[in-house]
Amino acid sequence: MPKAPRKTTEGRRGARSDDDRAALLRRLAELDEREAHARHIVQRVGVSIWEEDFSGVQELLLELRRQGVRDVRAWCSAHPDFVLEAVRRVRVLGVNDATLRMFGASSQEEMLNSLERILLPDTLKVFVEQMVTLAEGRPFLQSESVALTLDGRRLEVLFTFSWDAVVGRADRVLVTLMDIGERKAAERALQESEARFRNMADNSPVMMWVTDPDGRCTYLNRQWYAFTGQTEETGLGFGWLDAVHPEDAAPSRAIFVAANARRAPFRLDYRLRRRDGEYRWAIDSAAPRFGPGGEFLGYIGSVIDITERRRREELQRFLAEAGTALASTLDYGTTLSTLARLAVPTLADWCLVDLLEEDGSVRRVEVSSADPADGALAEQLRRFPARPSGNPEHPPTKAILEGRPVLLPEIPPERFSSHVHDEEHARTIAAAGPISLMSVPLLARGRTLGALTFVTTARSGRHYGAVELEAAEDLARRAALSVDNARLYRDAQRAVRLRDEFLSIASHELKTPLTPLVLKLRVLWREIEARCEPSLAQRLLGHLEVSRRQVKRLSELVDGLLDVSHLSAGRLRIEREAVDLSELAREVSARFQEESERSESPLRLVTGGPVVGQWDRLRLEQVVSNLLSNALKYGGGHPVSIRVEDTGERARLVVRDEGIGIEPDVLPRIFHKFERGVSERHYGGLGLGLYVTQQVLQAMGGTISAESTPGQGATFTVELPRVPAPDAP
Repeated sequence: MPKAPRKTTEGRRGARSDDDRAALLRRLAELDEREAHARHIVQRVGVSIWEEDFSGVQELLLELRRQGVRDVRAWCSAHPDFVLEAVRRVRVLGVNDATLRMFGASSQEEMLNSLERILLPDTLKVFVEQMVTLAEGRPFLQSESVALTLDGRRLEVLFTFSWDAVVGRADRVLVTLMDIGERKAAERALQESEARFRNMADNSPVMMWVTDPDGRCTYLNRQWYAFTGQTEETGLGFGWLDAVHPEDAAPSRAIFVAANARRAPFRLDYRLRRRDGEYRWAIDSAAPRFGPGGEFLGYIGSVIDITERRRREELQRFLAEAGTALASTLDYGTTLSTLARLAVPTLADWCLVDLLEEDGSVRRVEVSSADPADGALAEQLRRFPARPSGNPEHPPTKAILEGRPVLLPEIPPERFSSHVHDEEHARTIAAAGPISLMSVPLLARGRTLGALTFVTTARSGRHYGAVELEAAEDLARRAALSVDNARLYRDAQRAVRLRDEFLSIASHELKTPLTPLVLKLRVLWREIEARCEPSLAQRLLGHLEVSRRQVKRLSELVDGLLDVSHLSAGRLRIEREAVDLSELAREVSARFQEESERSESPLRLVTGGPVVGQWDRLRLEQVVSNLLSNALKYGGGHPVSIRVEDTGERARLVVRDEGIGIEPDVLPRIFHKFERGVSERHYGGLGLGLYVTQQVLQAMGGTISAESTPGQGATFTVELPRVPAPDAP
């Protein structure tokens, strides 16, 4: 069997060469395809891309290096012609379609032949940085600059230069330009907005601040620095907390951090140190800031000094509490003492109360201190009240004499002598150590009743101003009204006591001659009947009957006055016994039968049987008599009814007339002392009957009520417990 021919070495080498050539061709084709694809992408993207031949610039830089130049930037700054020569050596090999659109060129040729037209001085600055980057061996540079379009429009662009982007060509530069005009315009708008905000914030009447997303303060306005005395170095970040009162700093930070984590609005109160060292109450309100995409940017907040507002609120609460104290009693001495104690320490460290007496002298009725250890000093201050004949510049004296407030916001020690009565007074005042003072007069109905004096010391460090003076004047008005009302009440009580004493004496004095007069009238009646002729006797007895009725009426009036005096003195006695109200009403009605016929008002009694209870017979007769007397007096010739009812544990007596009635505005007052339901010009009486009736019934545990319609009569209803309460008299 013949053998196959062997391949020679030359044959094998030829075959391998053919394979390598084919692989190389495939590789070149692949690279051409990739380059074509890349160029297609470059042409299609929306970013300006161009390729520069930088070999000429490299030659210039090598020459500089040979000359020993190391600082290319400084050389370019000193030799502008060198820069222009370098620009002329740059050859742009090609640009993409996005570049043509960006610069308004119609073709590659137009763009490449117009490169010098797009350059501006700022563009040359970027070119210098490009040479510096190349000289330092860095492969990449990015910088913002400006350029001109072929029609003269100014472009804001972002240049990117890459020396390693073109494979195998270190002298080639790939340049991209991105139009950042809109972004720069937005940044400028943001900067302008930020500038406007800062201008408004710096001219705002309140303190303002801004934080970043981590809670660090990035801005504090001018008012913050003016108020706290901080600087940007000490206030920004979390330094602002150093101006917060030590007791409030940690809680305030905790609230802020918690709100920052939740991205939630917050509001807090804290004490903020003013540049003079005084801590002032402030309210801090803040709201979160969010970007266009909803991203959290931090907070913006405002800080307002609310010390005066809190002070007003505190003073209002104090005035309300003081008003309650002033209204709680008519003893003005106790009231003013309570008032002075309330004033410290809310309004003062010392409070002094002076009252003007009726003889023109002044009495210091109270001295109160915020420190209980000042008791001995308070007793010394009592010895130096206002003196109308003393130093007219003494604040309480001046307030009383002039009838207007005295305000001393500052009291330097060297001025003590001008405000005191004598040297001893000056030493006492110096011991108290006042730094601020107010004296306000107590004025009521055009009269000055005294003065209230409020003093602060170094203990509180407060100084009085318009807010405190307004509160002091309000308090003085209330106190003066309370004192005046108390004095009026005292005078009225004194007048009532004098009146009651007079009524008691007068009624007893009137009662004394009435008793023998009644006896004499009875004797005279019998003498006339026994000794006179019938015709004369009849005439004289008629006159005598009129006299007897008038004496009886006078006796009833005197008895009423006596009852009032007994009631006022608390000497009304109740003697209880078993009494049948039905029988008692029948007996009293019988006694009024003659009066019923004379007034032409028929009297009708309705009872359902005995109604027995433990009552005072004489006082109960007085009640029924008063009610029947009134009903017949005001009945106007219409029937009068009296009804007795048994309601179980209570008894009820109802007296009804159909006469003139009682006006609605008068009805609530008819049981008051000396009140009348009708004009005294047409009806007699002292207005005491219903008052005495109500007081007698109350003493026995009963009640009385009235209902009436004008022109249709009145109904009086009496309710009495049949068995007295365990604690009843």
